[in-house]
Amino acid sequence: MSVRFLTAVSGRAFNMRDRFGREIDYMRISVIDSCNLNCYYCNPQDNNKNCQAINILSVKKVLCIIRAATRLGITHFRLTGGEPLLHPQIDEMVSQIKKIPGVRSVSLTTNAVLLAQHAKQLKEAGIDSINVSLDTIDASEYEHITKKPLLHKVEHGIDAAIECGIRVKINVVLTPQTDVVALTRYASKKGTDIRFIEMMPVGEGHTNGVEPYEKVVGALLEVYGTPCHIDTENREEINSGYNNADNGPAEYYIFPELDIRVGLIQAIHGKFCDTCNRIRVTADGRLMPCLGSSVTMDLLPDSCDFTDDLEKDSVIAQALKAAIKAKPKCHNFSDEEVLQPESVMYNTNKNNESENAVTYKKTTEIKTTEIKAADVNAARNMSRIGG
Repeated sequence: MSVRFLTAVSGRAFNMRDRFGREIDYMRISVIDSCNLNCYYCNPQDNNKNCQAINILSVKKVLCIIRAATRLGITHFRLTGGEPLLHPQIDEMVSQIKKIPGVRSVSLTTNAVLLAQHAKQLKEAGIDSINVSLDTIDASEYEHITKKPLLHKVEHGIDAAIECGIRVKINVVLTPQTDVVALTRYASKKGTDIRFIEMMPVGEGHTNGVEPYEKVVGALLEVYGTPCHIDTENREEINSGYNNADNGPAEYYIFPELDIRVGLIQAIHGKFCDTCNRIRVTADGRLMPCLGSSVTMDLLPDSCDFTDDLEKDSVIAQALKAAIKAKPKCHNFSDEEVLQPESVMYNTNKNNESENAVTYKKTTEIKTTEIKAADVNAARNMSRIGG
């Protein structure tokens, strides 16, 4: 069956599953690879000083990707970076995405430095939720982490989004220095859920990571009482745009003396690969089936010639399908060997309806404690895995 007709079967949406039976319905798209901050865990070699975008996805290409994705039953989309608010057409991009049939939610992850000036336009464009990356509310510590004295702009951005009626969550990359109580108090004051994200074991994460449950719950129970773990299955998540039945990675807790939820995203200590429902698109237009694998694929080879947009959408859908089939069973941050695709081929001939061919080989991945400049974006995405 041709990919272009997948969603027409029986008049219902097509549910795309990988080879391990996981339903893939969530896509993260990095629309730009530059950032206006310089956080040490993203850029351990301090190579982001000039904030110059090397890669940026056009609105047209993003829309093409999302149209193709909806054909496969992918309905939830998150725009990331780099810093997505640096994209010159980010507001228009959100507005156009929301018009695509089959899109259920569009969200965005930002450092909020530019959020105050975009909040109203994003709300009018139809943004469903915004996650704000904020690792401290101490101005000097913020400058130490980000290399920029911009905490006041972040706070203004959060306030502006809330005032516009946008659902906001705060994301915190957890380190030994994280002031869990202060950040939670801040989130409670703003009425937003807060999530603490385990740092990936790359770069700073090799030596600066902490066990999330002990660090977070241990600190908060002394202030807010003994927590209760929330079973969020089939219950709509506050500020998320969709519910935990869609395999969101956070485990949430409520505390007797706290009026917001506290989430933990533990990619190592609470590995959630069995329920992973996402794939990623990088700012240079490549597909990443899994952050913990070196496998990437060209989304739209330059060599392809197309007669119309429908044919292009069909080819992108085939590439997405191949990437989903290539998705590994789990990440390999703690494994020496991982099964990964040796090659991924998808057919661009619309008259040939054969399945995409994926062959596998075992490889041994070498782990290093140093991140080269070329790996900066991978490190950033790994640190922001909960995004």
